Amino acid sequence: MQRLLVAQPALPVTVNPINSRSMDLMPKSRGFTLVELLITISIISILSAVGLVVYSSVMKQGRDSKRQSDLRSIQSALEQYYADNFSYPVQVLPSLGGSGSISAGGKTYLNAVPTDPTGKPEYFYTSFAGSFSSPTSCDNLTTKCTLYCLAAHLENTNPGLGNCSSIITSIFNNRYNFAVFPP
Repeated sequence: MQRLLVAQPALPVTVNPINSRSMDLMPKSRGFTLVELLITISIISILSAVGLVVYSSVMKQGRDSKRQSDLRSIQSALEQYYADNFSYPVQVLPSLGGSGSISAGGKTYLNAVPTDPTGKPEYFYTSFAGSFSSPTSCDNLTTKCTLYCLAAHLENTNPGLGNCSSIITSIFNNRYNFAVFPP
């Protein structure tokens, strides 16, 4: 009996062109290397730090905008008060003895005087007679309050105190850096 030899087709052999010796000796790894992980963590850390700085800056700008808006609304109420009473109120801020609102003669000009978004330092208000260069005290009984300074501390900018600089600097020594006063 003779056996017939049938030729079988050869199976394709895959060879790693980079390292042909390690064909079947090392199993293929499916994880990340330590270097890849360190690079990824470094990139994420840098992006987080940049994001935190930008977020902080945006929050400061938002609080500064609120402060400026608050002072403008108080200023508007003070001007309406002056138009009706020919003087400014002696005090409007609750922390300094004021009522927390601006009203007179049954008319309310501002229901609640706004406060600083952070609470510190508080807004500053003073009314006086005379001039910005030589202010005198007033009580609206014997001496009418004809001028005022309303100030806040801005975090990002320092626009200046204008006419109120000598008054506020002498009292607070650079605690405030933004002020509004009668137009």
